[in-house]
Amino acid sequence: MELNTLQDVVLIVDDDPVIRLLMRRALSQSVGNIIEACSGEEAIEQFSKHVPDLILLDVSMDMMDGFECCSVIRSLPGGDNVAIIMITALDQPQDIKKAFDVGATDFMTKPVQWPLLSHRIHYVLKANKTIKELTKSKNKLAKAQSIAHLGSWEWDFKSDSLDCSDEVYRMVGLKPQEVKITLPYLLEIVHPDDRGFLKTTVMGALKAKKPYDIEYRIFHSSGEVITLHDRTDITYHFGEPRLNGTLHDISNRKKSEQEIAYYAFYDTLTDLPNRRKFLMQLDSAIALAKRQSTKLSLLFIDLDHFKRINDTLGHQAGDQLLCEAAQRIKDSVRISDQISVGSHLEYENDHLARLGGDEFTLLLCQLEQLENVAIIAQRILDSLSKPFFIQGQKTFISASIGISFYPDDGATGDVLLQHADTAMYQVKNNGKNSYQLFSHEMHKTLMDRLKLEAELREAVTLGNQLVLYYQPQVNSVDGKIIGYEALLRWNHPTRGLLSPIDFLAIAESSGLIIPIGEWALLEACKKAKKIHSTDVHFERMAVNLSALQFNHANILEHVTNALLETDLAPNILELEITESAIISNIEEAIPLLFKLKELGLKLAIDDFGTGYSSLSYLKNFPIDTLKIDKSFVDGIVNNQKDAAIARTIIQLALNLGLSTIAEGVEYIEQHELLKAMGCSNFQGYLFGKPLPQE
Repeated sequence: MELNTLQDVVLIVDDDPVIRLLMRRALSQSVGNIIEACSGEEAIEQFSKHVPDLILLDVSMDMMDGFECCSVIRSLPGGDNVAIIMITALDQPQDIKKAFDVGATDFMTKPVQWPLLSHRIHYVLKANKTIKELTKSKNKLAKAQSIAHLGSWEWDFKSDSLDCSDEVYRMVGLKPQEVKITLPYLLEIVHPDDRGFLKTTVMGALKAKKPYDIEYRIFHSSGEVITLHDRTDITYHFGEPRLNGTLHDISNRKKSEQEIAYYAFYDTLTDLPNRRKFLMQLDSAIALAKRQSTKLSLLFIDLDHFKRINDTLGHQAGDQLLCEAAQRIKDSVRISDQISVGSHLEYENDHLARLGGDEFTLLLCQLEQLENVAIIAQRILDSLSKPFFIQGQKTFISASIGISFYPDDGATGDVLLQHADTAMYQVKNNGKNSYQLFSHEMHKTLMDRLKLEAELREAVTLGNQLVLYYQPQVNSVDGKIIGYEALLRWNHPTRGLLSPIDFLAIAESSGLIIPIGEWALLEACKKAKKIHSTDVHFERMAVNLSALQFNHANILEHVTNALLETDLAPNILELEITESAIISNIEEAIPLLFKLKELGLKLAIDDFGTGYSSLSYLKNFPIDTLKIDKSFVDGIVNNQKDAAIARTIIQLALNLGLSTIAEGVEYIEQHELLKAMGCSNFQGYLFGKPLPQE
C-alpha cells in the first residue's frame, strides 16, 4: 500500500549525517517537508522557526542529548502539540521510561527498520492530528482519544455499570455498545494474576474517593492477552463523586520492553543466554548446590579454527557456523543431563550459554557421577568434529573444552569460570580437539606464569635487570674472533640469572618483546661501536629479532634509530631472523628484508632447516648468512642424517654465495667435520661461552 505524500513538516535531529541522510531518503516519498538539525541546540532553533508537526529525535548526542532536548521543546510555545519520536540504541527499560517521562510520543530502537519508517511516521502524524483536533474541540473525547488505542470510561460508584467509549469496547473485543460493561464483567476478563490487585485498587478508590494509576492484563475476546494502562481522576457531578478513567492499550510497549530485557540477557544470534545471564545462573546454581550439598560442573567450550572460517568465508558464514555449533552442543546434552537452575527460567536451554565470539559454557548441576561429565564432553567433541556445510561448502572445526567442578575447583562462579578457562587453554597448548579437567597444579603453573609476567614487566620498566651477554663467533680458517652474538639474560632479583628459555615465551605472548628487543638492539650496537674501534678483525655484531619484532610496524624505524644513535657502521650489524618469521608473512617480509638491506647491514637466517624452509623463496631473500641449528650440530659426528643435512646447508650456501655459521659447536670432532664440509664460521662452547660485556 502506498502512502499519500503528507504536507506535514518533519524535523530530523541526529548528529550523524549518514543517519539523517538515510532517514530523509526513507521519508522522501511520503513526507513533503523535511528539515534537519545536527544537534539538540539546533533542533530547538529549528522548532521555534518552523514549528514542525513531528520530530525524529536521536537520544545519544554530544552536548545536549535527546532527553534534554525533548524536555526543552515540550516547554516551548506549541511544544505540547508536536509528536516526538525518540530514536535510541539504549536497551534498558529505564531508558525507555525516561523517554516517556520527558515527553516523548513514541520511541524506536536502533537499528531502524527503514522500510517501515514511513509507515510509522505516517501513523504517528495521523495520531497527532487527532490529538490536535480533540484538543481544539474541548469535548468529552478530548480526554479519551489523546493517542491511538485510548478509550475512556466513567463510573458513578452507585451502579455496577461503566459508561465506556467505543474504543474500550474494541480493546476487549466487543462491538461498540453491544452490551453494558459492568465491573464484574471487567474483573472476569482480567488476568487471574492481576484480578485481586485490580479489585483491591478499585475498592480502595471507592472507599477513599481517590483516583489511581495502574497497569493490568486482560483477555481479549480472541484469547489474546493485552496490557492496559488505567489512569483515573475523581470529578463531582452535582456534588456526587465520579471516577473518570482512560484505558490505553500498551501491549506493544510492553512487548518492546520485554524485547529490550531479552537483548540484555540473551544472545540474539544463537538465542542462548549471554555472559551476564549465565553468570547469574551460575551464582544461583552454586547457591543451590551449597544448600543441597551437591556438585556441579562447568564446561568452557572454545571452537578451534573459527577465525579461519570468518577470514575465508566471511562473517555471515561464521554466524551460520556458530548457530549450527550451538545446536550441536545442545543436541549433545541428553535430556537426562539437562538440569534446570531454577523454576523461573523461560527457555529450555538455559544450561548452555554463549559468552561471546566462539566461546560457549555448559553448566551441569546435581551431578551424581562425575564420569558423566567426561562422557558429555566427548559427545560434544564428536558432534563438532563432523563436517559443517556452510554456504554450500564443506568445512571442519573442532573444540577445546576445559572443565571445573564445584566445590572442588572453586567456591564462586568467577573462580570456576577462570579455572575452566585455564583448563581450556591447556587443551589449546596441547594440540586442541580435546577436553581437560582443571587441576590445582595447572592453576599454580598459570599463577607462576602471571607472576613472572608481572615481574618481567617491572624489569622492563626499571631497566636495570635485563643484560646482554656476548658469545664469540670465530673464523674457520684461522680461528680468530670475527664477531659476537648478543644474547639476552635477565638478572632476576630472587631467581638469579635467567636465559631466554625461561621467559621469552612470556615476553612474546605479553608483547613485552617489543620494548625488550628495542633496548637489546640499542645496547648491542653500543657495544659493537666500542669493539670496532679497537679490534680490526671485528666484522659483525649479531642480534636476534623475534617473529613479533620482525613483523612489528616500526621495526625499520627501530633499527635505523639504533644505528643513528650509536653511529655504528651498518655493515657491522647483522640481524638474525628465523625462517618461520619470514615465511609466515612472505608478501610483506621480502620487501622489508630489502629495506633493511638498503640500510647497509647484514641479514642472517637463524636456525635454518628447523622451520618452514622453502628453497623457492630462499633465492629471493637478500641475506648474507645461514646459521646451522645446534640440533643438527649435536649429532653431526654419529648421525649420518644430521651430517647430511649440515652438508646440504653448507653446499647450498656456497652455491648461493652465502656464508655459514654452525651454532653449538662443543667438541673438536664437530669442528673438524664442519670445517671439512666448508663451513665458514663457528659458534659454541668450544670457542667461548656467552659472557657479560665486562
